[in-house]
Amino acid sequence: MFKLEIVLQSQIERKSGLGIEQLRKWRQRYGFPPTETDITGGAVYSVKTVEKLILIKRLLEAGFKPRQIVAKSSDELKQLILDISNYHPEVKRSDLSQRFIEILKNSDIEKFHKLLKNNRSKKTIFEFCKQVIAPLMVSVGDAWAKKEIDVYHEHLCTSIIERYLIGETLKYNPKLAYPVFLFALPPKEFHQLGLLMVEAIIAEHGGYIINIGADVPLNSIKLAANSIKADVVALTFSSYFPARDVLPTLSHLRRLLSEKTEIWAGGRGLAFLRRSPKGVKIFKDLNEVIAACLSLSQAALVAP
Repeated sequence: MFKLEIVLQSQIERKSGLGIEQLRKWRQRYGFPPTETDITGGAVYSVKTVEKLILIKRLLEAGFKPRQIVAKSSDELKQLILDISNYHPEVKRSDLSQRFIEILKNSDIEKFHKLLKNNRSKKTIFEFCKQVIAPLMVSVGDAWAKKEIDVYHEHLCTSIIERYLIGETLKYNPKLAYPVFLFALPPKEFHQLGLLMVEAIIAEHGGYIINIGADVPLNSIKLAANSIKADVVALTFSSYFPARDVLPTLSHLRRLLSEKTEIWAGGRGLAFLRRSPKGVKIFKDLNEVIAACLSLSQAALVAP
């Protein structure tokens, strides 16, 4: 069975997307999150506290102010999210997605993994991501909003799929003369599933990829790109990333990198981006990524 434990203070930003200083201010103003310690006296956060912080984070991204939500109970926060979800079109779940959700309810990791493998069989990574993973994650989010599953079920689902995609990606060998890709998530971005999907698809087509992970300072991305002589720096922005920070992040990174290095960006966090920064390619779906990948590959092969 899946077991949840306490979260250390050093891990709280990665788990919740909220900074320690911000939480300290909330504690002073609203009395939340509470001061909690382990047997050694070190600062920790209980599962209950972390789950509430995740709820708050979602509502902040939906436009609420801290003073409107931090002092509310978890049940009140869940109701707010449910009320918001009622304004969206009903999610139409496939039979396959529903099967995955039923397995998640029992936290049966082995059965979940087996179903993944069965549905990966005879599919390209692109087909697998588009036909299985993408609709599954939408359905899992819908199931959580309707209180059919808990937030830890959603995290469990994401964790299993991320590890599975990494394993599939490692099966592919890069082709000679293929462009070099640097994959990274910008500062304060911790949701890597979208990036891993793109990485797997490009790897399947022979791409040479180096992934330096999440929450990477922009200057560090620059140093890494220069070090490996990256042709493309690819980032994804989840719906949890502050919308107001997307354009400044991309614009700043563009100034840091050489003009010869392309920047590719995608993800739900770009949905409200009104204009693309000069020198940045914005991708709306996986088909566009494949087309750009093949185009770049062909250009590299014919280059003198």
